[in-house]
Amino acid sequence: MPITFRGGRLPDDPGQPHLRLSRLITSELPAPPPSADWLTPVPAGAWGMLGNDIVGDCTIAGIAHKRIGDAYVNQGTRLDISTADCLKYYGHFGYRLGDESTDRGAVCQDVLAYWHRHGFLGEKNLAYARVNIDDHDEIRQAIALFGQIYVGVTITQAAQDQFNGDEVWDVVRRSPNLGGHCITLGAYDEHGLDAVTWGRVQRLTWRWWDVYGDEAWVVFNPGDFVDPKTGRDRAGLDTEALHGDYNALTGRSLARRERA
Repeated sequence: MPITFRGGRLPDDPGQPHLRLSRLITSELPAPPPSADWLTPVPAGAWGMLGNDIVGDCTIAGIAHKRIGDAYVNQGTRLDISTADCLKYYGHFGYRLGDESTDRGAVCQDVLAYWHRHGFLGEKNLAYARVNIDDHDEIRQAIALFGQIYVGVTITQAAQDQFNGDEVWDVVRRSPNLGGHCITLGAYDEHGLDAVTWGRVQRLTWRWWDVYGDEAWVVFNPGDFVDPKTGRDRAGLDTEALHGDYNALTGRSLARRERA
């Protein structure tokens, strides 16, 4: 069914304090592989629209899509998240069901922070860190190491039309901007990336990302990657740096596992 863009991602505030991925990955890591794919293991019908066809809850649908994908990849299990779950969570950001005037969207970092402090459907994220959107190798490394990353983009009329026409997102000059949107990126190769949005996987070119990619975040899952022998993340996370930077940023110690 064709979608009509609902917006939902409010402008990013890069001055808001945050962790940076470039400080948290181990220096001995090799270059990222030429391709990575965390989306293929997920059945096509598992993603769900999660309310983003009726309200601007894309920032909530994004964290739901990440958790759905991670459950299939890491545990081999289906995680059922409903539209009602997402709309209820959207309420933490001012939305009241049935009141269109309260459908104002949310800031990606605010949603990540709320998820970290209060949890989403029973689990809190361990931490989250900003990815340099202009560095293709850092984006590749983020996806290859940690799975789906949580990103903010600008949607144009052309992108909406391309989605509805089952076409790749590519740059169309002078196409009007419709507004901010939150998606996840979970696969890439030399030609482009694959996103999860509006209930399915959407292909986009690197050129499209360079023009319309606005922000990107790695979300660290609690306890999934820590190697007990080394204290470092199996996938390349420098946990000593993560703990130090987290403490410097928040004044708190970083828990190994967080449950809501």
